[in-house]
Amino acid sequence: MTHKIHVTVSLLVCGFFLFLDQLLKYIVRHTQESTYYLLKPWIGWEYFENPGIAFGIPVPQFLIIFLTPIIIILLIVWWMKKTDKNILFYLGTSLIIAGAISNLIDRMLFSFTVDYLRVFTSVMNVADMMIVMGAGLLVVEEVKKNKK
Repeated sequence: MTHKIHVTVSLLVCGFFLFLDQLLKYIVRHTQESTYYLLKPWIGWEYFENPGIAFGIPVPQFLIIFLTPIIIILLIVWWMKKTDKNILFYLGTSLIIAGAISNLIDRMLFSFTVDYLRVFTSVMNVADMMIVMGAGLLVVEEVKKNKK
């Protein structure tokens, strides 16, 4: 695949998941009293306001709102300057950026991130999964590159 196709696929996939995350956050905000479990209380759907960062680690909101755009800009600069790009790089970086943008939208609007997917002892959202998957793809890309 060409770089143009890699970029297009990455942006379409990430745009879809960013939209999906915001839609699910809208739904859960308007049905806060509704909880559903596939395996109670371990796997399900519930409204949760997360004022912290990953794993609920407390960090002041002003610091998160200040640092997140800087991190996004640094990722975009890295995207543009990196010379040996492939689909794993494009998709991984795009997922991290889109996930960060989705959670930043929440923080700017509500001063917390809206989480809704209960998985064992944590509650997360699609944006969190995008960030983790993006980081995972970048690790896979690096491992594959180092094996060559």
